[in-house]
Amino acid sequence: MSSRFRSAVFWLGGLACLAAAAQAQVSLGGTSGVGPFTQAQVDAGRSAYNSACAACHGPNLQNGSHRTPLIGPGFVVAWGNRSTADYFRYIQTKMPQREPGALAPQTYAAIIAYILAANGAQPGAETLTGESAVRINTIADGVVRATVLAETPPP
Repeated sequence: MSSRFRSAVFWLGGLACLAAAAQAQVSLGGTSGVGPFTQAQVDAGRSAYNSACAACHGPNLQNGSHRTPLIGPGFVVAWGNRSTADYFRYIQTKMPQREPGALAPQTYAAIIAYILAANGAQPGAETLTGESAVRINTIADGVVRATVLAETPPP
């Protein structure tokens, strides 16, 4: 077996392991914290996400036509060490792809609240804004919350 072949097998195996690790687990519980957003923002964000984001990112924050999943361990790896303010600025200046900045600031905040809640952050009493700055991995654990993804959350 050539060293080039062994190297290719090694890299493919590594990619397969990363892909398996990025598959989102579904849980109703978790070890997440309270985020700087409200349940009303999560509910509004679900609707806004489905209207403005789902075509590219997928109906449940994953498996979109040509975009990165916004849920699960991969999301926390990518954004966990950054703040909610960093994420807000990124989304507001880059999304939607064909019209960055086209949504109202409250809509961006609601979409982010939905994404964070789906990744395990719990809603609280504070309203998320572009200035809210909480490190994402202190509130979200990347364990998918099926109840958040549901169109009608349980009472």
